[in-house]
Amino acid sequence: CNHRHSVVDWLPMWSKALFRLIGILPLLTLPVTAGESFAGAQIQEVIRLRLDRGDLLLESIQAAIGKHKIEDGAVLTAAGSLQVCTYHGVKTLAEKPEQQFTTVQGPLEIIGVNGLIAAGEPHIHMTLSRPEGGALGGHLEKGCKVLYRAELTIAKFSGTALARKPNQAGVPMLQKR
Repeated sequence: CNHRHSVVDWLPMWSKALFRLIGILPLLTLPVTAGESFAGAQIQEVIRLRLDRGDLLLESIQAAIGKHKIEDGAVLTAAGSLQVCTYHGVKTLAEKPEQQFTTVQGPLEIIGVNGLIAAGEPHIHMTLSRPEGGALGGHLEKGCKVLYRAELTIAKFSGTALARKPNQAGVPMLQKR
């Protein structure tokens, strides 16, 4: 869908009046656009994964993708704990992304893990919490080790096949295969 909408279009009238009074309505009138949408996929199968102490998170997801021949799908949810984890995220606003890699150790609770699988390649993000508080996370990297257990749900799609191809800045973007 390439229609341009504003967040304000979906607000009830009383909210618009309140936001106008407190001065944030102009911030909500920025256009909301969608890059591209891909219809036609259906969930063909749901795979549930149990990981035990010492298992590697991303490596286990990649093994499940191979075992179940998942070309297109999604990591829908995860719960559990980790003892060490490496992730990365962007560190600048430059057109070409610059990545910052971080490794954390200690008891970490998995708050969320999700992402898409296209052409058999996962793009997965996660959020973790520490006992002392706060959240951290980003793009899941290899070497994240389960502390006690992790449970994941992966959906295998049929229908429209997708792949990631780099744009002009070198960023891998979803496209029809």
